[in-house]
Amino acid sequence: MTSLPFPPAAAAAPARATGGAVNGGVTGGLIGAALAAFASFGLLVAIALPTSSACAAPATPSAPAAAQAASAPASAYRDLTWIQLVPPGWDPMKRFRDVGIGRLSDNSPRTAALMADLRDELDNAPLVDALQDTPVRLPGYVVPLQTDRDGVREFLLVPYFGACIHMPPPPANQIILVKLAQPAKQLRSMDTVWASGVMRLDRQPSDMGVSGYRLDAAVVEPYRNKPR
Repeated sequence: MTSLPFPPAAAAAPARATGGAVNGGVTGGLIGAALAAFASFGLLVAIALPTSSACAAPATPSAPAAAQAASAPASAYRDLTWIQLVPPGWDPMKRFRDVGIGRLSDNSPRTAALMADLRDELDNAPLVDALQDTPVRLPGYVVPLQTDRDGVREFLLVPYFGACIHMPPPPANQIILVKLAQPAKQLRSMDTVWASGVMRLDRQPSDMGVSGYRLDAAVVEPYRNKPR
C-alpha cells in the first residue's frame, strides 16, 4: 500500500492508498486490518522524525487572532501538512515490530488482543499542543458525519483516499473533525477539499473513527494545487 500523506515541505495533493493487504484482497479479517494500519502509517513515521524541519512546532497565535480566524482572508491561515500533526519521534509500531503479525491466525485469542492493543495505540495517538487555537488550512478527503437537508455540517478530514471507509481509521492525530460555519450542499464522501478554520485539540469518537483534532468555524473549497 502506498499511502504517503502530504509531502512535508508543502501542502500537495492528498494521496490515494492503492493496493495493499486489504484493498488487494490478499489478507482479510483482523490480520488484514492490522497490516493496513501498519502500512498506511509506516511511511509517515519514517519521515516524521525529530530531524525533519517539517515537524517544527508552529507558533501559537494570540486569542484575538484565533477568534477572528473564521472571517480572516486566506492569507491569515497557516498552511499545514499532515506530518505536522504528529509529535516528532512518535512511533506507534515500536511495541508491535517483533510480534510477527503476518504469522498470526484470525481465530487466535492472541490476535484479537493484539488488534485491540493496536487500535488503542492509534486512537490515543499524541497530539501537537502548539496547534491549539491556531488558524490553519490543509487539504484532505471528506468522510461525512452530520448531514441534513441543508447539506453536510460535520465531517472527518483524512489524509488518504478510503480512510475510515474502505480501510481502518488512521491514528487519531491523522483525523480532524471539521465543524463547518455553514452547511455545504455539494459535499460528498471522499471529495477532496481545502479546509480552513481554527484548530483545537479535542479527541472525539465517532462511528467512523477517533479524531484527535477539531477544526471550528471551518470553510471548505474544492481542492486545487493552490487554494484561493
